Amino acid sequence: MDDYLIPPAGWRYAAYPWFARDTAPDLPKLVQVGRVLLPEFFHLVIGTEDAWAIDRSGRPWVNAGPTVLFLDFQVFEGEVDMAHATSIYFDLPEVYERVRKVIGPSKWKRLGIHYITQYLAEFTEEEGRPDTDPTAYDEGPSGIRSRRPEVALEWLDKLQSHAAEAYAEARGAPSPKRKRVKMTDEFLREVAQVYRYAENMDMPPTRDVANHFKAPHSTAAKWVAAARRKKFLPPAESAANEAARAAARTPARTEPHAERRLELEWWIKDSMIQADIELEKDPKRKKEMMDKLQNYKDELERLGGEIPGRED
Repeated sequence: MDDYLIPPAGWRYAAYPWFARDTAPDLPKLVQVGRVLLPEFFHLVIGTEDAWAIDRSGRPWVNAGPTVLFLDFQVFEGEVDMAHATSIYFDLPEVYERVRKVIGPSKWKRLGIHYITQYLAEFTEEEGRPDTDPTAYDEGPSGIRSRRPEVALEWLDKLQSHAAEAYAEARGAPSPKRKRVKMTDEFLREVAQVYRYAENMDMPPTRDVANHFKAPHSTAAKWVAAARRKKFLPPAESAANEAARAAARTPARTEPHAERRLELEWWIKDSMIQADIELEKDPKRKKEMMDKLQNYKDELERLGGEIPGRED
């Protein structure tokens, strides 16, 4: 471990989700940054030991009286950026100068990532927000908020899955989350839909298939080839023809309404999922959701498309 990650005597470092002193109702989203997961918003606390106190119930909290610097970070487009710095009690320049002598600003971002990663490890181990998290509890009219609300369970599932996949990758073993896929017509149609959508958006289509199904690129390429054999995708162009077309800047021929059909197919699949979710929350929305879904299906049939999930 780098020496600067260990606080000197009399100081302490810690990181927690959300920006400092935010009163957000729940945990932020977890997002991928390189090979790790991080909260979309988090903050680093650099403070003297006397900044940490214990309340009457035995829970820790950060006392803002002594020297404390709060550094807020946000993940944006795969990069971690420091949003702003705050302090309480002492003026920010005064606190900044004291902290700068302990650890320089050039190391603050790496320090923040290290300690929020440590927080996530504790979160996984304790199966919920760690007892050392002063923001984990919120006393209100209904009492103390649970350490394991619904979003915390989602965090646990995502963190545990990510850890299992990383461990399997390090050992050269197949991902525990990846099961053998049966290349049914329904599956290959979905591969074709993902592929065509990526092509229409000028994105690498095979890579998008791999990302969509969380599979290696080589496996996705085999699925794409199988979809072509089933004629769910047109035959691949030769490299020479593709280069010539690109050089001539002539767009690929597309079947009339193909893009609209593809869009409708995705909307229908998404609407089916959303309908199931919404109907559990509010059964009164059933008619509204089903009418919307039927409109999509009617338009797709008029354009000669195939309703997703329909059995012939």
